[in-house]
Amino acid sequence: MTHFMHFIEEKMTPLAHWMGGQRHLQALQNGFMSVLPLIFVGAVFMIIANPPVTAEMIADGGIASLFTGWYDFATQYKMTMLTPFNMTMGLLGLAVAFVIAYQLGKSYDMNGLTCGMTSLITFLIVAAPASYVQLVDESVSLMMSCTYLGAQGLFTAIILAICTVEITRFCEQHHITIRLPKVCPPALTESFNTIVPMLINIAIFFGMNLVIMNTMNGLTLPGLIEMILAKPISAVDSIPGTLLLCAFTLLLWCCGVHGNMVTMAVTTPITTAAFASNAALVAAGQAPVFHPIFMLMAMTFLGGTGNTFGFCLLAFARSRSQQLKAFGKVCIVPSCFRISEPVLFGAPIMFNPILMIPFLLNGLIVPVLYWIVCTLGIVTSPYLMISGTYPIFVSIFVMCLDWRVLLFVAAMIPLTVLIWYPFFKVYDNQLLEEETAQAEDPAAEIVNKENLKEEMVYEG
Repeated sequence: MTHFMHFIEEKMTPLAHWMGGQRHLQALQNGFMSVLPLIFVGAVFMIIANPPVTAEMIADGGIASLFTGWYDFATQYKMTMLTPFNMTMGLLGLAVAFVIAYQLGKSYDMNGLTCGMTSLITFLIVAAPASYVQLVDESVSLMMSCTYLGAQGLFTAIILAICTVEITRFCEQHHITIRLPKVCPPALTESFNTIVPMLINIAIFFGMNLVIMNTMNGLTLPGLIEMILAKPISAVDSIPGTLLLCAFTLLLWCCGVHGNMVTMAVTTPITTAAFASNAALVAAGQAPVFHPIFMLMAMTFLGGTGNTFGFCLLAFARSRSQQLKAFGKVCIVPSCFRISEPVLFGAPIMFNPILMIPFLLNGLIVPVLYWIVCTLGIVTSPYLMISGTYPIFVSIFVMCLDWRVLLFVAAMIPLTVLIWYPFFKVYDNQLLEEETAQAEDPAAEIVNKENLKEEMVYEG
């Protein structure tokens, strides 16, 4: 275990730090955080339009009958209620094209607004080119396809956002811009500086799209990107791929690195697309499907990453050592809200071979069981994307609006406690022996206090 930890610390931690600080990956992370309000608003109207009951459940009576008014309202006005959903989640790709370019441009000290606008216009031209269509009554209308404006165009939006900013940056560095005299107002100067880079971006990607459409039987640039990325995405959004991501994330946490932040740039676009796809299915009256990438969420169901709630519960109720007793009192509430940092750094789990094992086991076993119950249809697959430190049972219920998932989560609590228990006992006894030895040897206690003071001064 020591050699393995040394390998992780020496080889993987520098890579994780690099990924966490890489400019383009940070732009992706910050960009997706910026579009969370769109996702939340869309989710609210999706909930209103899809009550968690059916006509059969209401007819059977019981608690379901309380939702009769909601069900009747949603049935009558479903299409109306889905309009805000279609104009938020349905335009997710468009929003992502703007915010990622904006964030990346700001990181280069460029004008973020003009970078975002260039990316947005270029994305629209490539993903949803407007064209005139003659209708049955022989009138002509200007129409555009919305297929790639939502989640289906996310990866095109990401690629175009990065490419347009880099092309604009190249133009500015090599003075391929319209330069006005210094006496001109700064706002006017910046506007004219944008003209040539925007023209070059549009010419490149519009021309590329035309070439692809005329040489590949009508396939567009977004369609080509979707086809190229299909295999890599399917590798990540697969059972083995997602389990490897779970294990990698957990191992990074064991080394003191925020694993979720490191992998977010890779997982967020895939997760967002999966949620949007399921939301569209539910909006169309179909059942959502399980995407393996959802297993990453199950890694945090109980107490945050690694499902650490069982350990906090044991520390709170069953610990004999003073250290774990104090720890349990402090960490039990954050753990109920799925905040795991106090456990990871306070127990600590990182660099602790005793606690790392159940941490890894719980972080992998619960996702596998979640995959099984969703695949078998025992629990409805999630289709409403929410984010935040909601209590243990709340977030997962809102994601699927299926009361059966509450039973699943409840069943996972004793299972995770059982996995944590033997390792908790070993660690608790180890701390108890150390505390007993210190109580019997005052000199050792004094030395320990002095060391603690030195650490506090160093940290301060």
